[in-house]
This record gives sequence, structure tokens and C-alpha cells, in this order.
Amino acid sequence: MPSDKTLFAMDINTLLAVEQLAKETGKSPEAVLLDFMESNTAKMAYDDATKLWWDGPASTAECYKEEVEK
Repeated sequence: MPSDKTLFAMDINTLLAVEQLAKETGKSPEAVLLDFMESNTAKMAYDDATKLWWDGPASTAECYKEEVEK
């Protein structure tokens, strides 16, 4: 189980990625968040073993966009 600080970093990363995706798509952040949290990218973002959150929100957003395009 990740530490509280790691979970906080994962939350911030996700929040910033969702904000970026909302701006790019013109959708509300709430709608993007709901879609994002059901994705495999969200699972990876909260899995400390993948370290996706280390790469930052732009990388997380790109990963999500690639998943959605498939």
C-alpha cells in the first residue's frame, strides 16, 4: 500500500491530467474525471508499481488519450 504522501501525489497527478484533458476536449472536468477513473490509465496511475504518476500529468493525459483512441 502506497504511503499517504504517494497517494497525495497520485491524486494531484490525476487532477492535473483531468484538467488538461478537459481543456483539450472542451468537456467538463467532472465528466472527464468520471471517464478517466473507469479507464486502465487510472488503474495504472494509482498502481505504484507502474510509476506512471512519476512522469507527471502530461504523460498521464497522453496515456489516457492513447487508450481512448484504441
